[in-house]
Amino acid sequence: MYTARRDGDALTVPVEVVNSGTKRAFYRFRLRIAGPGGFDATVSESAEVVGLYPGTSWPMQLTVSDPGHTPPVHPHITIESIERNEYKA
Repeated sequence: MYTARRDGDALTVPVEVVNSGTKRAFYRFRLRIAGPGGFDATVSESAEVVGLYPGTSWPMQLTVSDPGHTPPVHPHITIESIERNEYKA
C-alpha cells in the first residue's frame, strides 16, 4: 500500500492506475487532497503513455501544495473524477 508523504511545503501522493477493462485504454483523473488547518488542493493527471493494456498498471506520484497551508500528516484524498478512453486502432 502506498502512503502520501510530506516533503517540505508539498505533499507527494502516490497513485497507481489500473486497467481492469478488456481493452487498452488511456486515463485522466482528478484528486482532491484536504486536511486540518485549511489545506485544500486539487490536482489532475493523465496516464496516457501508450495506453494501458488490460490487466496492467502504471504507478505515478503527484506533488501538490496549498500556499499558506502546511501539508497534513494524514490527508483526506478523494477521487473527484476518472475518465477512461479506450484505444482505437
